[in-house]
Amino acid sequence: MTVRSEVPPVESFARLPAGGPAIITVLEKRYRDAIVRESVLATNSRVSGQNFLTVTLYGPVGYVTVDDNALGENSIQPTQIAREFGWYFYGIPMQTSLIYVQNKYGPFGFATGVARTGDRCLYAWQHVERPQFVKAGAIGIRLRLCSAKATEQELLSVMYNFDIVGYLPSPLWNPYGKPPRVAENLGGLSAPIEPQLPVTTVAAPPAQRVVIREPRQPERPIEGPIVPLPEPGDYEDYPNVPVPGQ
Repeated sequence: MTVRSEVPPVESFARLPAGGPAIITVLEKRYRDAIVRESVLATNSRVSGQNFLTVTLYGPVGYVTVDDNALGENSIQPTQIAREFGWYFYGIPMQTSLIYVQNKYGPFGFATGVARTGDRCLYAWQHVERPQFVKAGAIGIRLRLCSAKATEQELLSVMYNFDIVGYLPSPLWNPYGKPPRVAENLGGLSAPIEPQLPVTTVAAPPAQRVVIREPRQPERPIEGPIVPLPEPGDYEDYPNVPVPGQ
């Protein structure tokens, strides 16, 4: 009932920072109550399977389909996450971290593991929804990332550096809740805000070579007696002068 289709990478629900991982393609599935877009990521891993960042938007999607074609609510219960370990990390022991972490969208969970090939893997999950009187939608996030070169910390940094750029066309869809209040001293008098600028090191300019040229000495005229050229004539009567040393 639900067909997975391919859409251009620019239509991903997630925007990753410059430097990667790069989005190769985006796979979309539409349900009566959600839209799922799986961004397939570039990889150098030797682990089977593909890296992906999946963002699911829950709410009124405006998609006409049968009533049974519903995805249901997003679940991040331990039993559900354990099933997903089996789907995406077959044969890799994944250890769920007990460290509290949160990005710009709120808290999330993650697990790490090392494959037999030595590749490090990370799986992260997140549910974004603000408690409101009227159900205003939700966002489900899944990140599967394996690498032959990156550390666990570098893999985890991807969960902090992406932005959600997708939304549902409904004025009631707002899983983020109200925006945070502006600081009281922003724009006020007698409340200076001085940022800490990064220290930029400037390389010293290379030393210029100074070539000192000695002044050219003027040519001195040749001094001495002027010997006149011999006059034309017959010189057979003159004795031969032997070469010295003979």
